[in-house]
Amino acid sequence: MWQPIYNSLLGRFSGERAFAQAYEQNRLERFFTFPNFERSAQRCAAQLQSAGLEEVQVEDFPADGKTAWSGWRAMKAWDVESARLLMVTPRQELLSDWRIKPASLVMYSGPGAVEAEVVEWNGETDADLTGKIPFTRQRINDVYPQMKRLGVSGILSDFIGILPGVRDSSDLFDEVRWENSGLRPAQGAAWGFMLTPRQGAMLRELLRQGSVRVLVEIKSRVYDGLFKSATGIIRGAEIPEEEILFSSHLYEPGANDNASGVGVGLELAHILNEAISAGILPRPRRSIRFLFNWEGCGLIAWFEKHGNRRILGGINIDEIGVDQVKGHSVAHLFMPPASNASCIGDLARYLCGQILSPQVRWKAVADRADIINDTITSDPHIDTVMPCLIQYPSRFYHSSGDVPETLSPEVMERFGLLSGTHLYFLANAGPREAAYLARLLLDNCREKLGESEARLRAGNWPFDKQRSQKWFREQFQVKASSLNKFGFAGEEREALEQTLTEILEEWSRRMESFFPKRELRQADESLLKRARALILNRTTLGAPKAWESLALSAEEEQEYRRILYGNNLDLLFHRLCYEETAIARTSSGTLVEKKEATQIALDAIFYLVGLLIKNGYLAAE
Repeated sequence: MWQPIYNSLLGRFSGERAFAQAYEQNRLERFFTFPNFERSAQRCAAQLQSAGLEEVQVEDFPADGKTAWSGWRAMKAWDVESARLLMVTPRQELLSDWRIKPASLVMYSGPGAVEAEVVEWNGETDADLTGKIPFTRQRINDVYPQMKRLGVSGILSDFIGILPGVRDSSDLFDEVRWENSGLRPAQGAAWGFMLTPRQGAMLRELLRQGSVRVLVEIKSRVYDGLFKSATGIIRGAEIPEEEILFSSHLYEPGANDNASGVGVGLELAHILNEAISAGILPRPRRSIRFLFNWEGCGLIAWFEKHGNRRILGGINIDEIGVDQVKGHSVAHLFMPPASNASCIGDLARYLCGQILSPQVRWKAVADRADIINDTITSDPHIDTVMPCLIQYPSRFYHSSGDVPETLSPEVMERFGLLSGTHLYFLANAGPREAAYLARLLLDNCREKLGESEARLRAGNWPFDKQRSQKWFREQFQVKASSLNKFGFAGEEREALEQTLTEILEEWSRRMESFFPKRELRQADESLLKRARALILNRTTLGAPKAWESLALSAEEEQEYRRILYGNNLDLLFHRLCYEETAIARTSSGTLVEKKEATQIALDAIFYLVGLLIKNGYLAAE
């Protein structure tokens, strides 16, 4: 049923043209300042206009450091005129020049002109850094609370980030990390420079021999401004008020992250509208919207502004153009979150297998999309399910090495064909297509049970029979309900639900002897009593961001990080805002990979709930 769509796009979508679009986007956004952000959005709108899309708009949103959308606070605008870092002792050497390597200046660095001694520092809270410039091997995010406590206004770092199996510190010896979040909330009061691992090794050797002094010269400004979104639609024929959404984010300096996603989207808008206008593909029943804006923040801002639109779902692509040999990458399909399991994810997963394989290595990642910026609209309170395709991790991720030479037009073409097929199928879906989605859903549910069976037989399934049944029953019910959007109801829907129930019951009987015994959580009775009495309500459309959504002092932020990670609650922050029961399970990102269960520390849960209530994202009855 999807093949005629794919065949109509095959030969029309050009990976070379998508690459050219990505190249032009990267030419603008490599110097990632707000004036260039505006040029980037205006360019996208011009391309959508030339592709013949309707309702093309460039919309403004405040970048004032105050406005927030569901806890996603806007950053201030930022511009740079020049920035240099020079070593003056023991020898004169230019270490960094923003005009040559813009990623070397930490985003949101404020202005500065200072000459001072460099000292090695890795977050020690008892250090005396008065009149000195700290140099760290840590990620700036991880030591920024300590910086604030010690009154430090500037920092140097050679952190590059290790990605197991993909990148170690020696792979990008002459590149710098692109650091966009280390100095937030970005009031321009601090500055930072990123050094290459080679420069870092050299600097440490000089520090062992004696004094090192540097001169910092930064001309920048942090101010109240605007950021932009560019959008346009291919109008549907029968129910144009219903929309299917393609989204890919702007405003990052990488060719892969994310000029590649934008390049694919712009080429897809051209050829899809061309094929529809020429009658090669019938005009779909629903409209198809293309949206390019700021990652995460811009997406939730746009949805809050246009909350009355009926957007059924879609797809989001982010950093999908890297040559997989050069990038050592595997594409990940982030499926809809467990809180809003959907047939849309099943379609994306099936098409990945049919269209990406074997040219592009990929794997589906389940139940974790609620933590990915690109898929925040899958939150059940918004209910626009958009699986995300992303080549993360990649060797050049968030580094100055993410340049057009690392991209592959052939890979971009595969993702373009996949995205176009997915979008058009959903936009044109009627009863026949809904029945097809139901079959994909049923196959995926069977596969999930099969995967769990393998773990049960291997003895590494952590949940008892009752909890397992409840989990799968909820998942199957939520998935079946997602078919309603596409007209799958009545007797067909009842028959599907009955089949799912029978499959689950048969699986449970067959696996009876393999389930572990039920273990009650270990907790103080007073905490359990308090938990039973607590009723929470959401106050925002989307779930707040785990960082920057909370008003914390430097000391409070340190405590927050300690409790969050020390109790394996880094994924629970979002799930506290959902209204499910078994679905709102708790696990850390590290424990997800190990496939381990964890005991919930209720006192830590109450701490997080208290922060969410205090900051206005939850209300307690």
